[in-house]
Amino acid sequence: MVCVQREWGDFSGPLIGAYNLSTEEWKFGVYPLDTPTSQNTGGWVGLSDITYVEGTTFYILERDNQGLLDAAIKRIYSVNLADVLASSGSYPDITKTLVKDLVADDVVGAIGGLNFEKLEGMALTGQGLWIVNDNDGVDDNSGEIQLMNLGSL
Repeated sequence: MVCVQREWGDFSGPLIGAYNLSTEEWKFGVYPLDTPTSQNTGGWVGLSDITYVEGTTFYILERDNQGLLDAAIKRIYSVNLADVLASSGSYPDITKTLVKDLVADDVVGAIGGLNFEKLEGMALTGQGLWIVNDNDGVDDNSGEIQLMNLGSL
């Protein structure tokens, strides 16, 4: 499974792709992005990661490109990709269900921080769902990396 970060070509949203190792075929669905809602005008919303949950269910990490007090969208959604996997030549629309709003739930408040711009990694383990930020390793960033366990969702 792969997720394309932003809109692709003429599609209304980014694509989620599934590759079948046996048939060597790709199948894609179109993911509906949230509308940017930051107090900072401009910006965009995109996908950062996809992780397996069970069966045909996956979690998607969706975020805006805003940090600190401007951050408005850092959310984990659940998607069932059964329609994508069953598709043949079409690009079905994907339905998403909110699992956790990381900004509204003040996830980084527990570590005494402000919202990161780039929450970009996610993994589900026996100890819960883990998320990690990307600090970009550039001069205008604190360089801080946080790996956070959200527990079971």
